Amino acid sequence: MTNKEIASAFDLLARIMELHGENPFKIRSYQNAYSTLKKLDTPLGSLSVDQLMEIKGIGEAIAEKIQSLLQTGKMPTLEKYKAKTPPGVVDMLNIQGLGPKKVATLWKEHDITSPGELLYACNENRLIEYKGFGEKTQENIKTSINFLQSNAGKYIHSLVRSHTSTMIDLLNKNVRDSKNEITGHLRRGEFIVHGSEILTTCSYIELQSALEKEAIEWKSHHPKKVQAIWAEFLPVTFHITNKNDFGLDQIHFTGPELFAKKIEIKSTSHPSEEHILKEAVGHFISPELRDIEGVLTWSRTKLDALIEVKDIKGVIHTHSTYSDGIHSLSEMAVSAKEYGYEYLVITDHSQAAAYARGLKYDQLTEQWQEIDKLNQTHQYIPVLKGIECDILTHGDLDYDPEILSKFDLIIASIHSAFQMDEDKATKRMVKAIENQYTNIIGHPSGRLILSREGYPLDLHKITDACKANQVAIELNCNPQRMDIDYSFIKLCIDKGVLIAINPDAHNRSSIQDIPGGVIAARKGMLPKELCLNALSKDELIKFCRKN
Repeated sequence: MTNKEIASAFDLLARIMELHGENPFKIRSYQNAYSTLKKLDTPLGSLSVDQLMEIKGIGEAIAEKIQSLLQTGKMPTLEKYKAKTPPGVVDMLNIQGLGPKKVATLWKEHDITSPGELLYACNENRLIEYKGFGEKTQENIKTSINFLQSNAGKYIHSLVRSHTSTMIDLLNKNVRDSKNEITGHLRRGEFIVHGSEILTTCSYIELQSALEKEAIEWKSHHPKKVQAIWAEFLPVTFHITNKNDFGLDQIHFTGPELFAKKIEIKSTSHPSEEHILKEAVGHFISPELRDIEGVLTWSRTKLDALIEVKDIKGVIHTHSTYSDGIHSLSEMAVSAKEYGYEYLVITDHSQAAAYARGLKYDQLTEQWQEIDKLNQTHQYIPVLKGIECDILTHGDLDYDPEILSKFDLIIASIHSAFQMDEDKATKRMVKAIENQYTNIIGHPSGRLILSREGYPLDLHKITDACKANQVAIELNCNPQRMDIDYSFIKLCIDKGVLIAINPDAHNRSSIQDIPGGVIAARKGMLPKELCLNALSKDELIKFCRKN
């Protein structure tokens, strides 16, 4: 181990001990050891215990720990503290702007146990409400977590797409008559990607010139391929082509390989991907569908039956300032109308969700009165009275039947007690589904992409219960959730269970996550007839009333 690695072990030990509220004098001795050891020029491996103890601040106990690291790669004391600390909490200690005391607060008072859960809390605007935190801290934490997640070599689709769009905009602006498009896994709508890929007609020199003022590091370049690091974290591959071959190369680089190999090329010039596919199979096949086995044999009628963005009529699952959203009811309604939707369902958190300022009955009454006023003005799209109601530990919903009966729509979601085996978790969910007031099961698996695995469920029992009780399943298109996974949609289709493509929007701009959810639904081959929010407002209300 290098001096810096050994020093870092003492730094981590000090931080974990502080996290657990241990003796401050011991903590300080390990902090001092870290500061001293990381600056040493002499390799610690060349020193005996006696020589180590000659270093200022290094006593016998610390010298022995150094020897243990050198000989085994481990320090027993550090391993002891790591064993009683969730790995995700240890990872949170690496987030810039978070000291051990704040990490301890997040863990012990708010049950946040990983950087991914913390990022989700930031995106839902929760940290602003926590004592000792604030808006600036929240933004800094979000930036730091995105950087840490990027270091793992896996990236959430939405983050990469945003950066890729920025690069493409710069290329279009700075290189006249160039053609630049997203390609690869990102274009196919995969939730997790390993970097950005751009198909471009720009040469390497033109790429350099167009992006010279940006934070980009060029790694390698060849006539057909240039690799770089964008914004100090994101690997980027530029596939270089010409306008004549752009369409053909887009099919090749978008992939997957099996799809591209089956495309029979009939023309000598390939400027248009659409033209090539029309010649080969009779119609265009959008990128998100190309992973589906047998899609090349699909008829145009079968393709047209799939859900599209234009089919979504209403926005379901949104939060306002009544709970943990950052925009008012009227602001959310105005934005939904501006984005072209016909109705909005407000579903703030229920009372058990104290972390999200869940609504007590008097707050519900106040909210309902405001919704009534909005609907009476006729300047907004219709706003329906919904709730994201917590599913409690034993499967009960978070209000009594009298209150539940007053909502237009109820999303039942799990936000606590995740540690259940499959049998208990499934029974809990099924009981919630069987509640006569439940209309949608929210983010069913509870997963957070790259941060938290979903809890185990018997999906066959869940879909059977949904079908029997006229309950829809949510495809939560928050980029960190994408829950249910599109691989689960086929089972829903087979059972005739409707899917609600919901943004879980905690601000106005998050309504725009719906198109990403539609892409996921199309990857799962969802027909528009089985999409809940492809229904009109009146059709939705009829579904929720269960006849």
